[in-house]
Amino acid sequence: MRSVARAIATWRFGLALSVAVVLWASLTFAQNPEREDVYPTDIPIEVRGLAPTLVVANELGSVRVRIVAPEDSWRRLQASSFRATLDLAQLPAGLHQREITVECSDPDVRMLVWTPAKTSVRIEETRTISVPVRVNFVGAVPFGYRVVGAPLVSPGTVAVVGPASIVEKVTDAGVTVRMDELKSTVERTIKPEPRGGSGVVGGVRVEPQSVSVTVEVEQIAGSKAVPVVASVKGQPAAGFGLAGVAVEPSTVQVVGDPSVLERLSTLTTQDVDVTGSTADVSRNVSVVRPVGVSVVGEAPLAVRVRVTPLPAQQARTVAVVATGLMAGLTATMEPSSVTVVLSGPQPVLLRLAAGDVEGQVDLTALGPGSFLVPVTATASEGVRIERTEPDRVAVVVTLSTAVPALAP
Repeated sequence: MRSVARAIATWRFGLALSVAVVLWASLTFAQNPEREDVYPTDIPIEVRGLAPTLVVANELGSVRVRIVAPEDSWRRLQASSFRATLDLAQLPAGLHQREITVECSDPDVRMLVWTPAKTSVRIEETRTISVPVRVNFVGAVPFGYRVVGAPLVSPGTVAVVGPASIVEKVTDAGVTVRMDELKSTVERTIKPEPRGGSGVVGGVRVEPQSVSVTVEVEQIAGSKAVPVVASVKGQPAAGFGLAGVAVEPSTVQVVGDPSVLERLSTLTTQDVDVTGSTADVSRNVSVVRPVGVSVVGEAPLAVRVRVTPLPAQQARTVAVVATGLMAGLTATMEPSSVTVVLSGPQPVLLRLAAGDVEGQVDLTALGPGSFLVPVTATASEGVRIERTEPDRVAVVVTLSTAVPALAP
């Protein structure tokens, strides 16, 4: 009986365990379902087992894989999780068709299919040749500089290693040096490119991977941008002055002995005469060059001298005239004249005539008596009245004739 009970208990335990495993698997799958799809990144093909004296002479390309994996695995996957290999062990030189093997580092990923499943590979003997390094200059050194002698390259030759059919196309290894900004001797480390009759040759390796190139540059003439100052001669007409001078272009590029250019801070133009001018003066003139200095692209410069009237003030004594006095009345003023201070362009002030400035007092509606009346000054157009001194005068208004007495 005990053995039967033990067997029943064991059976029951196994059944419970199986049910638990099934429930766990169902729950896990519901939370982390599997997904079948194509991995979005191509996997490059690698080779293994190739003899050291042989080399692959064609591009192997890459494969695209279809996989099944839980969602958690999909989120963790990277291109580096896969490896596509081509086993070339024991293969001789020649053209071969080989199957591709694809593996994944994640054990939860199942590989379904990959495309292509096999590929052609051309194996050739490795060949090494020595070729000269040639320097290719791009552009030209700035004006006033020159390259001295041939460039110095170290080492002068490099080894080109690769498939024999490709290596035989290489004639030299080229390095490129831009000359546009070279103003002194330079030494640069540059990676040489294998070249042939059709240009750059790919699929080979250059050893060493870089060479040293020294280009000696010396200065044969200095070059410098120098500001230009206009030379203005004479004086404008009376009452006028200079308001500014403009030169276009304001700088010129000059070349010459570097020691002379070092001391040169400005250049001047030929004289521009403004004697007696009452308006702006414009002239096209040349630059005055020191001995041993040349102007690049020399052309006339446009000089404009602004001439404007000078501001001024003027004081004038004018008689005060009464206006608006009623008939039968007379008026006397103290003082009878005032000083009027004027401002405006000097030429306009100089042309003012005696009658162009007046002083007036308005006696409208005033009867006999004594008054302090303001003085109003007027002047011709373009002149401003600054002040009147004094600004008021004492006025005495009286009857002009005696009034007849009444009869008794």
